[in-house]
Amino acid sequence: MNQRLPGRVFLARHDKGSQAGFTLLELLVVCGVVLLLVSIFIPAVGTFRGRAKKAKCLSQMRVIHAGFVGHIQDVGRWPQMPEDQDEANLTEDEFFRFWVAALEPYGVNEDTWLCPSDRKYDDLPQEAKEKLFKGSYIATRFDDKAATPFRWNQPWLMERAGFHGKGVHVLMPDGSVNSADNPFAGR
Repeated sequence: MNQRLPGRVFLARHDKGSQAGFTLLELLVVCGVVLLLVSIFIPAVGTFRGRAKKAKCLSQMRVIHAGFVGHIQDVGRWPQMPEDQDEANLTEDEFFRFWVAALEPYGVNEDTWLCPSDRKYDDLPQEAKEKLFKGSYIATRFDDKAATPFRWNQPWLMERAGFHGKGVHVLMPDGSVNSADNPFAGR
């Protein structure tokens, strides 16, 4: 004999006549707990993604540093734009084409110049993204003496915006990357 008690939801039928099941209240409590855990977990995923993008950005800046050091060792000076090109008159595309070409032999490709948190290029059509050289980092301009980039304690590279919250990332001559609202404070 299999009797059903009112208010019970039966999930499986047992041959021995057991009255196993969950009440509607028990199911609602379980659903509430699951929703609470999900609501806690979703913001944490966003935080982890943000940290991963920041770590990749820092890594890319260090790769660019290695490219600069390699160029200085091979050529004997900081990569220089031709004298007839004024940086103020260059388009963004031309500016980044120069830096990509200068450091590409040292393993610094076009993707290395773009911070994963930089959203500026997301709205461009795909064909424009493929043609456009883009970058998130602005390189410092030094003279043609090999020691100059090491002599002054000023950044070699800086993000063009604070993509990660607490100011811009700044690449220093020793390869360290600092974050600061005012990257030149105390220098």
